[in-house]
Amino acid sequence: MRKFSLGFVLLLGVGACSETPQKHPATSPIPAAQPTASSAPASIPVRTLKAAQIPDPTLLPPGKLLEARQWQDSYGENLLLITRRGPFDEKTTEYTDEESGVELFARQYVRQASGRWQELWRMQDAIRNCAFDMWLGPLPGSTSITDLNADGETETTLVYQLTCRSDVSPSDLKLIMHAGRRKYALRGQTVVQYDSLTVAQRAPANPCCVDTLSEAELDAPEGYKLYAGRYQNEKDFRKAPPELLRYARQQWRKWSLQDQGEQL
Repeated sequence: MRKFSLGFVLLLGVGACSETPQKHPATSPIPAAQPTASSAPASIPVRTLKAAQIPDPTLLPPGKLLEARQWQDSYGENLLLITRRGPFDEKTTEYTDEESGVELFARQYVRQASGRWQELWRMQDAIRNCAFDMWLGPLPGSTSITDLNADGETETTLVYQLTCRSDVSPSDLKLIMHAGRRKYALRGQTVVQYDSLTVAQRAPANPCCVDTLSEAELDAPEGYKLYAGRYQNEKDFRKAPPELLRYARQQWRKWSLQDQGEQL
């Protein structure tokens, strides 16, 4: 991932810092029970697990466990696992003395009637060949389990930050929501404080959408400031229930003002 300075515009979503869902192995389908609004709980009780409490350790993705959640919806018992591997040294290039990488993994499972865990989806993202300060992971407290449209099928929302920088540049930010196997995403940048203005003052009134800004606006002397706090587009939500997009927008406004820094 390239360093982004306040005088240089980094194109969003380029390189190793784009999530790369893996192809699912051949497994039996999830039972075709149809959820109904009447079966949807008013709230979603979610249990946070420690590593020793995970029902099947073979389900763990590579790396160190960051988060493990367990809950029920109309499809049955769900399990969310998030892990991180790294940082680790990567092959140096002729331009730097040292480069590092880090990988993030997330998987959701549903327990079938047979007791077997069925993988619902998996996600993988990474920072590669970073010669600067680096951080990758979900922002503390940002992971949420919801049933926004009260259909009995829960949504899992992850908000995570990707940082490779040597200054006060914004970090890349991704909001990835799954409703069953369906995936919806917002991808953009955080807001950072680098002068007397607070992040709340610097946050855009409407964070959507970088894709609608003109080249003249972005190429202006301070056009790079238009990236901070904004996401690229809302295309993934075109066929989603409206409640999901409203929630994603609200979550983006909240978490784009948070910056975890570099703590790996």
